Amino acid sequence: MTSMNSKVSRRQVLVLGGLTLGVGVVNVAGLGGTAYADSTADSPAGGVTLVPVGASPVVVLPGVGVQPAAFPRQLAVQVQHAGTGLPAGTQVAITYDPRLYAPLPTAMVTSGRHRLPATSKTTTDPRTTLATCTVTLTDALPAGSEPVVVVGTANPALYPLDLVVAPAGATAAVGRENRKPTGRRSLKSHRPKAFGGVATPWGIEVSGVWERYEWADGKRWYYYPARVTLHNVGPGTAPAAAAISVALDPRIVRDVRITGARLDHKAHDAGVRQLSSRRTASLFETHWTTRVRLKAGERLDLAVKVTTHRPARDLPTIKHPAVTLIDTGNHVTQRRTGLPSLSRTDSRWQ
Repeated sequence: MTSMNSKVSRRQVLVLGGLTLGVGVVNVAGLGGTAYADSTADSPAGGVTLVPVGASPVVVLPGVGVQPAAFPRQLAVQVQHAGTGLPAGTQVAITYDPRLYAPLPTAMVTSGRHRLPATSKTTTDPRTTLATCTVTLTDALPAGSEPVVVVGTANPALYPLDLVVAPAGATAAVGRENRKPTGRRSLKSHRPKAFGGVATPWGIEVSGVWERYEWADGKRWYYYPARVTLHNVGPGTAPAAAAISVALDPRIVRDVRITGARLDHKAHDAGVRQLSSRRTASLFETHWTTRVRLKAGERLDLAVKVTTHRPARDLPTIKHPAVTLIDTGNHVTQRRTGLPSLSRTDSRWQ
């Protein structure tokens, strides 16, 4: 078993949506979902209720032609026991799909602003591949202490591991030590209407090619994009036309233009137009859109022409170049490709 009394550094603060962990404190927000009374034979006492922590559910994309699913952001449950105490050795077992959740280094139990002594052990069922974290309370708790047990948080998996086929819902049970808890309770989140109906996931990767401008006899240099590539990893079509932001340093870059486009390596009239341009003392940013809604597997290459000018002197700071995907909207079915932007930080300016 793993002790849960290990010290928590004041710098090690982990924010889990509605929960804030750090310095041994958990502040609960958004306790929700159905409350389930537990009166099984293995329950430590009657009148014990398990309440899921259901704030800010996250989207899980199960695959093509399936509704986006809602899962709790926190792998956590509150044990309510207003009319009875909990004896030492009380256990809370939370079972979850390890594809969806990343466990904390050590599970945490808190009551109010106090962290409670407890131990935890995680096992995996070889048949179902589901993991179960069993948390054991070391001390007895008086009636009404209502501890919150937190064992993990939603795992932000990236493409290609972000689609989770047939995700398993998390459950919790409470019982006595050395007895298998029974009567498991669902920790299912309320599904927001914004998650929509049956849909097909999609995602775009941003990549590109850089050019280098040099000055001061080659001792100073700055990188800027010469080509930007947008690749839809699928399996669905992007719901909005491809659009990007190009942000550069105005002390080095005079102008930016997109001069051509190729779709799947063939010349293409992409309908490129500039949406806006903003120049300040430290930032030159332009927004560009096309009329291309990328289908699964398609690649759009945009040729970028940058006009530079030589800085009068060494620069105290620099605006590193950045190309970012924009105007995709808050689409529930957008996959996390891990490459929503393009940048580099190896310019030399002083």
